[in-house]
Amino acid sequence: MNYLHTTLLILHIALGAICLVLFWVPVVSAKGSMLHNTAGKLYYQLMLLIAGSGILMCLMVLYSPTLVYGQNPNWTAAQLEKFISERRQFSFFLFQLSLLTWVTVRHAYAVLKVKTQLSQLRVWTYQGPVWLLLAGSIVLAIVGFRAGDVLSMVFSGVGVSAVIGNLRYIRTVQLQPRQWIIEHFTSMIGTGIALYTAFFAAGGRRLLAEVLTGQWQVVSWIIAPVMGISAIMLFKRHFSRKFRVGS
Repeated sequence: MNYLHTTLLILHIALGAICLVLFWVPVVSAKGSMLHNTAGKLYYQLMLLIAGSGILMCLMVLYSPTLVYGQNPNWTAAQLEKFISERRQFSFFLFQLSLLTWVTVRHAYAVLKVKTQLSQLRVWTYQGPVWLLLAGSIVLAIVGFRAGDVLSMVFSGVGVSAVIGNLRYIRTVQLQPRQWIIEHFTSMIGTGIALYTAFFAAGGRRLLAEVLTGQWQVVSWIIAPVMGISAIMLFKRHFSRKFRVGS
């Protein structure tokens, strides 16, 4: 299991590095152009692989942290129990982040594909992962509250917000003209939030370790969400005017 986990991790990191750059190609290219469409579709496919590999790795750790990471033969029973508990708690957090990425990137592509035919999204095969994300976010909030973990509580809120936005959209009776464009745009920004959150929290945290010490390291986790949500707020109005959404 350790070998499989390591292989998935290498794939996860490699694809993530590619998507850190690829994310910007559809953003800066002309909307509807071949470059925009091709890069966007490739980004979507790679992000599904990233999220899927993340989910699988987390499930492996949740099942047995010791089979994945091994254990120190000199540990006491209390130390082993603490190790297992901490690994499982953090893996559940990462599971939620991976599931959030899966749900968000799939939604971004789906709304683009169906446009106004939202009945195609009102099926359990599509909504199942969304409801799973909601349930997991609630559990994450409870776990975070009991442990005093601000990060878990913050990201549980992000998950709930994503679920509400997703379900509200697909249950809309009558979309405004070209509203799907804005939904596609904001969902893609959401995938960027998840992608850059993982980057800043992993490699970025090491780069900022000398500046952000102790509890301040939580900043490395929230940099991307703050920047991403700000981008959505700033550009949503711009694209609404540009594409005359609702007019």
